[in-house]
Amino acid sequence: MQQAMFDIWSGTADNCGKWLETVAGLENARKRMKEIAMQAPGPYFIFSAWNGYIVDEIDVARDSVAALETETIGAR
Repeated sequence: MQQAMFDIWSGTADNCGKWLETVAGLENARKRMKEIAMQAPGPYFIFSAWNGYIVDEIDVARDSVAALETETIGAR
């Protein structure tokens, strides 16, 4: 069975976001969004073209990267 595809965007949906990449599976998209946010802090969101909804979002400030790294490592 094929996984649904999700688009990862930088910025916010109401302020001209920038498409970054498409990922198969929601959990994979969430993981990838966190990886991107750790490298370049800022706002990101996941969009589902299938239903037209934003299904997740994150806004990582530079000060929050350490907390996000701890959360990501603990989830493995």
